[in-house]
Amino acid sequence: MQDFAQSDAPRPLGMIEWDSVAHGIKAADAALKAAPVVPVVLRAVTPGRYVAVFTGDVDSVAAAVAQGVAIGGASVVDWLRLPQPHPGLRSALGARTSERALSAIGVIETLSLCSLIGAADAAAKAGDVRLHEIRLAMGLGGKAFAVLSGEISQVEAALERGAAFAAERRMLLAAVAVPNPDALTLSFLREPATPFADFTF
Repeated sequence: MQDFAQSDAPRPLGMIEWDSVAHGIKAADAALKAAPVVPVVLRAVTPGRYVAVFTGDVDSVAAAVAQGVAIGGASVVDWLRLPQPHPGLRSALGARTSERALSAIGVIETLSLCSLIGAADAAAKAGDVRLHEIRLAMGLGGKAFAVLSGEISQVEAALERGAAFAAERRMLLAAVAVPNPDALTLSFLREPATPFADFTF
């Protein structure tokens, strides 16, 4: 099995989210047996969901996702395949944020973790923005949100693309832009709260 974690470049990413921990563990096991993928995250998250994230080559990730979804059946909340994840996803998912000044921020909020990651990936690829951080599930009732930053016009363009991704899956809750955010607003955004601080792919 190839060790993808040693590479600096983001590898293809697969993710599945189940509303049952028991069914999630069974389906995640089937996914890992279906193809030579490397697990990145296998864990229970709020509110009693189970999440699997894995990496590998494009075909292996596709096969693993398909098997995990098939075995998970009705317990599947959402799933995602990203053949070429944006490089900023890695640090944003670990809530490793920057202290630099932010001229504008955008926030995308979704009902599922998978859709949030897909929306953040789409937003980051839409313009000259930086993924500031991504928070998933814990303390959010299973919801998720991403914060991105840049010039206001770029942030708005990125939000439009990310929101469209989540809306197509019927998982979008909100997408808002905040120009010239107050320093106190930013101080609260810089308090990481994620079960994925060890995330790497």
